[in-house]
Amino acid sequence: MIIKVHRGLEQVGGCITEISTATTRVFIDMGQNLPGVGEPTTEEQDAKMVNDIFAMDAHKQTAVFYTHAHGDHVGLFQHVPADIPQYISAGGKEILLAKYETLKKGHEGRKEQGLINSISQMLKGWLVTQQAVIRKDEDLISRIKSFRTWERPKPHATPPTLTVGDIRVTPFFNCHSMYDSHMFLIEADGKRIWHTGDYREHGYLGKGLFPTLRRYATDIDVLITEGTMLNRTDECIHESEVGRRMASVMNAFKYVIVLASSTDIERLATIKEASKTTHKPLYICNGLMKRTMLIFTRREGKVSKGLFEFHPHYISKKNVKKDSMKKKGFVLISGASNLAFIQELCKDFNPSDVLLIYSSWDGYYKDPAQVALNPRYKSFREAFTNVIDIHTPGHADRKTIEKVIEVVKPKEVICIHKEPGAEL
Repeated sequence: MIIKVHRGLEQVGGCITEISTATTRVFIDMGQNLPGVGEPTTEEQDAKMVNDIFAMDAHKQTAVFYTHAHGDHVGLFQHVPADIPQYISAGGKEILLAKYETLKKGHEGRKEQGLINSISQMLKGWLVTQQAVIRKDEDLISRIKSFRTWERPKPHATPPTLTVGDIRVTPFFNCHSMYDSHMFLIEADGKRIWHTGDYREHGYLGKGLFPTLRRYATDIDVLITEGTMLNRTDECIHESEVGRRMASVMNAFKYVIVLASSTDIERLATIKEASKTTHKPLYICNGLMKRTMLIFTRREGKVSKGLFEFHPHYISKKNVKKDSMKKKGFVLISGASNLAFIQELCKDFNPSDVLLIYSSWDGYYKDPAQVALNPRYKSFREAFTNVIDIHTPGHADRKTIEKVIEVVKPKEVICIHKEPGAEL
């Protein structure tokens, strides 16, 4: 068995790892580079890189497996040859479809508005471009629908093993800031590789990390682990502590905006529970968040005994009941793209009564390179008088990574998804 890390040894994200035998190849993740990480590439360059990778040893049986649905792990899926099967968890596939179908809906809305305002040749040219964008959305959605999936088994049940040629891949659910993430046990030629994907222990679902490793990650020849946090000093508090801190500050303000990810089921649950503790109605204003919360509720609401069940008020320009919100107060979860709507909502409120809880990675507004590439987070933060950061990373800290190595006891360790110069 041969392991080849095409990308990810000296950068966070953009991961592509190949594991092959004489007759078979499987790839773990086909990730797009994160903004500001690694060498900037165009879509054409990405397509060429992926095509070149698959052109090598093309006679072998081949498949791609995705640890989770973050773009830095799945973002190059559209460049994978159509005859190569791609696998992702059933929940991950639903999240990807929700993302791209929401994007398509937004592009269609802009096209419709453009048709209404089409009064010049320049605008008509824009409409042609917009139609091309929508066709691309449709192509991406079609590719995602072709993904093969596995369902997460019930607690304590052994997951199904997927076979490609002479390589066996067994997915194991893990805890990360993206819903339905997985680790993999890869077996062939009498060897056993454990690929962690991105993981952490300090979420609600992290309690299963070490029991899973002790039961299944035995006699491991090579452990491939992520190392995102090796050079970072972020505080890795438990998700329940995030909720306690949020509830504490929510009590001090009538109107609370929380900036958080639409696809992090645990963080959304934390915010929901904090809003219940402080007796504030919960609102959302993001179309993707509405979709993901419906997915989470359907798939996880009952089994989690309500923790991952969501019934917020959804508001938009068409249905916002501002007088009621102003009178009763609220907690509103938002994405970074909703600033204009929220500013309009809050413009008649006393700024001293409004709090922004920033619950995302602080590098988005602190790192100049990140701000230059995506200024929305910094702009969002600076739009409010009262701001507090309450967050915990979606990745394992150094102590957890070391414990994983101690428990697994592999013969060799490969560390990927880490910053340049980071060492175990």
